[in-house]
Amino acid sequence: MTLVTELKRRKVFKVAAAYLVVGWLLIQVAATVAPQLNLPEWAPRLITFTILLGFPIVLVMAWIFDVTPEGIKVDASRAGSKRMFVVAAVMTALSLGWYFHRQAQPTAVAAAPRAAATPTASERSIAVMPFLNMSSDKDQDYFSDGMTEEILNALAKVPKLEVTARTSVFSLKGQNHDVRELGKMLGVAYLLEGSVRKAGNEVRITAQLIRTDNGFHLWSETYDRKLENVFALQAELAGAIAQALQLPLGMGGSDGLVSERSTDPQAYALYLQARAGFRARGDGVKKSIELYREAIKHAPKFAPAWAGLASSLAVLPWYVPETEKAAAAASMQEAEAAGKQALALSPDLPQAHTALAAIYSFQWQWALAEQHFKRALALAPNDPELLHQYADWLGAVGRSEEALAAASKAVELDPLAPIFLNGKANTLVAQRRIDEAIEIRQAAFALAPDLQMTTNNLFGTYVLAGRLDEAEKLLDQTRASDLARAQRDPAWDPRKGVQRLQRATIRLKRDPTQAEAIRKELGEQDFARLQLAISDDIDMQFKRIEAALAKHVNGVDPVVQLRSFRFAAYRKDPRYIRLLNKAGFDDQGNIR
Repeated sequence: MTLVTELKRRKVFKVAAAYLVVGWLLIQVAATVAPQLNLPEWAPRLITFTILLGFPIVLVMAWIFDVTPEGIKVDASRAGSKRMFVVAAVMTALSLGWYFHRQAQPTAVAAAPRAAATPTASERSIAVMPFLNMSSDKDQDYFSDGMTEEILNALAKVPKLEVTARTSVFSLKGQNHDVRELGKMLGVAYLLEGSVRKAGNEVRITAQLIRTDNGFHLWSETYDRKLENVFALQAELAGAIAQALQLPLGMGGSDGLVSERSTDPQAYALYLQARAGFRARGDGVKKSIELYREAIKHAPKFAPAWAGLASSLAVLPWYVPETEKAAAAASMQEAEAAGKQALALSPDLPQAHTALAAIYSFQWQWALAEQHFKRALALAPNDPELLHQYADWLGAVGRSEEALAAASKAVELDPLAPIFLNGKANTLVAQRRIDEAIEIRQAAFALAPDLQMTTNNLFGTYVLAGRLDEAEKLLDQTRASDLARAQRDPAWDPRKGVQRLQRATIRLKRDPTQAEAIRKELGEQDFARLQLAISDDIDMQFKRIEAALAKHVNGVDPVVQLRSFRFAAYRKDPRYIRLLNKAGFDDQGNIR
């Protein structure tokens, strides 16, 4: 009788199959439940190791023992068989070898475009991972995300504590990584993980502080609070973490970590939703404005909502169609009033100073913008949104190297934010560092391919560099966006969309003899826009900037372009000086 026949007779194959199914289920349950029960990181591995080790033992037992009507009996004729023990020994060796080989392999990291070098973890560094939404309503993600951000912002105020930026940690949301792996990816010594369960006016927050080098839990706590006490809870939680890390709190204890409060739960929920829309940019900006206004109706004295409204209105002109830009720019008066109201309620709120600085930059009130930038930088020197806005101002007033330094720091603090990457690329383009700018624009596009700003700017920089094949490939890749917009807005015709002009741009660049044919297709107005955008003729470039300054709907953009490499040789040209004067500078380019 062959070994295979005997294995079948003894039901060894059936036992093996049943064992593997049950073992696999146990491993999956262990991996899922262990984090919820705060079990050590090695617990799931121990279960996996035990199941693998038991597999050959079960095979031996299936071989030796037989199930009969009289019960389980030992088959004496097979109990001493050497063949089965050899098989068991080989399978044990293979199982253990596979297991230890897997442990030795580096785990693949998905969807985190980080630097190739692993950051070095400081003992005073922490990453606040996105808290899990454990509420029955899965649309409450904005609330758990908001709690994460508030705690992150509170910890950022602790002296000498290095806190990983929001975008970097939120890029890992929903991914299942080992704690030690996350520590290496983010370059931190500690992780804060947690969950939020919201039901009506009740909220439960569970948090745990973990060392990333060994996976040990240093501290964990569960808080049950009323929703109106959520700000006090955020400060309490941040203070407990700082104490666990044995860092000085400063600012009068943990109360100083969260300074702006609203006792209206609905206003706070609306504020969190609005802030999420603003950070997403694109269509989210318009939505955030309505949400901020609604939050203010519920809590008129909630300063962050006023500051948020000012910030959203300040960036609105960049996220509306050309036909709406003039109306959006006119909203700067409302934006300024909202920013001033935020400061009246909270004079040291950095977001309010940042919003007003951006508004005054848009209005070319350079000196007034500088005052608010300086105050905001004193209050929040490591705020990437502030540094992003400050870089625009620096570029507009002609301090290009400082602009690049500010934009680079914003990216360093929040390396996965497409808006900040786009800002740094803008400063590089102004300095004629086109290849570097393209590399950064490509990263921004990879992060936000549906954000029209990242697509249009990457296309424009490809054309500027003469990389027309890549520009055309980009249009093919994003062709669906025109059709998707037509579905959202039936009044919008994709044949008149941005791609129509962009494809005509490529045709004209490749073959200037097609100019007349393209003029007929586009019409005089659009053809003139196209020529102004791509012509290398300096007279045309002066006309383009003058037209943009006259419209005054793009804030600092035309002023930054005037300061760029294109006009470096024309700083004494009367046309250049006249445009500087129009933008609020003296003949030497200084702030008046």
